[in-house]
Amino acid sequence: MFVPLLLSSVAAGLIATGVMVFFLYLPLTWRGSYYDVLGALGSAITRRVDAQARFLGGLIYFAGGIFFAVFYGWATLSLLRLNYPLPQLNVFPGLPVEVNLFYPLLGAVVGLGHGILVAFILTIIVIEHHPLEQFRSRFILVVSQIISHVAFGATVMFFHSQFLQLLTSPGGA
Repeated sequence: MFVPLLLSSVAAGLIATGVMVFFLYLPLTWRGSYYDVLGALGSAITRRVDAQARFLGGLIYFAGGIFFAVFYGWATLSLLRLNYPLPQLNVFPGLPVEVNLFYPLLGAVVGLGHGILVAFILTIIVIEHHPLEQFRSRFILVVSQIISHVAFGATVMFFHSQFLQLLTSPGGA
């Protein structure tokens, strides 16, 4: 079970983190306020905001997305193997794998809690101690983290439910 979980976590984690970054930077499309998370992460190490700092921040962010995807995957795998009947919110019957919307809904709820926790921790650690003044905005950080983590949770649980069904089926990897 380790290899399917690892493969699914890398794939689902990269996809979901990409969705998360999309939601973080979405306000740029209407010139709204946003929190430059990739710049903030990279500049906390390099002490400057440039392409190199954002690249470093992106590496850290996507590595963290894969790390957290393992926990979401473990929960998804446990639910898939559970003998207890889960809510069946199936769409698109007849596909090779079951598309149950219960998983992304559960992921959104878990992502909400995850986002609140991360926003709280980042507010204390990053905002209070960031070396650059421009990354000390509390409100926009909290809002962006909560919204993006809800998107991450829904996406990662959806893709885990799909990938793990394929990887753990008798004909799977």
